[in-house]
Amino acid sequence: MIRKDVQVVYTTEQELVDFFLTQLLSDKPWEANSFGVEFNYMRGKTDIIAVSVSNELIAIEAKLYKWRIALHQAYRNRCYANKSYVLLPQKTAQLAFCYEYEFERRGVGICSILDGHITILKEAVADDPIQPWLREVALQYLAKG
Repeated sequence: MIRKDVQVVYTTEQELVDFFLTQLLSDKPWEANSFGVEFNYMRGKTDIIAVSVSNELIAIEAKLYKWRIALHQAYRNRCYANKSYVLLPQKTAQLAFCYEYEFERRGVGICSILDGHITILKEAVADDPIQPWLREVALQYLAKG
């Protein structure tokens, strides 16, 4: 992770995910009471999943630059998640937000790290998952730790 003035430049996607996870403990944007990484299911591997205190399952796809790919992956995660987000560095998130209508159409939110804190630029639409059985598999994955 490299600081350029106030903006942090992540050199790897893993750095972005790791920093996000450390902030998730203190910022609590969804009041997540448990979270895990790399939930692997038939359609892909989700970078981060979390459960809120209101029992919503939240999926988060992280990318450094390719926000369109993250959007597609996050949309796909809605099959099991109540909410789905893309996690992007600040500069990429600002660019993606210019295409807010694409996120709106898919019900996907945008989050980033701003001044060292998790920031929600666009709230995801909360909905019941299309495959509730897969939601249960994700919850079991989190329970195993």
